[in-house]
Amino acid sequence: MMNKHILIGIFAVLTTLTAGCGSSNFLVYKDAKHFYVTSNGATLKKVLCESGDINRILTDSRLPEATQKDLYEGICSSNKVKERLLATLEDMTPEQRSALKLAFQANGYQINTIANC
Repeated sequence: MMNKHILIGIFAVLTTLTAGCGSSNFLVYKDAKHFYVTSNGATLKKVLCESGDINRILTDSRLPEATQKDLYEGICSSNKVKERLLATLEDMTPEQRSALKLAFQANGYQINTIANC
């Protein structure tokens, strides 16, 4: 009976980790501030958009111009639609998402690797 409870617990943890790793959304940290890249918060707007960091990040990512434009609009637009940004992130190849994350890191951001394996 005890082994069954342990097995169920292990299964629950693995399921949770697998679900989190499949997400294209990711958490970023800079200057003691953190937010999901798809959030609508004022912190994201100030740290990423108003500072100009997003422009440097997108340039450094070397993604196709159309993807950079979609990401900029998805992250910084005043009429931001989370689902549209998530769709853009999900349509990117793993290599493109990796390039984007590396560009964030090159510009002083830390990426939550747990939320996005």
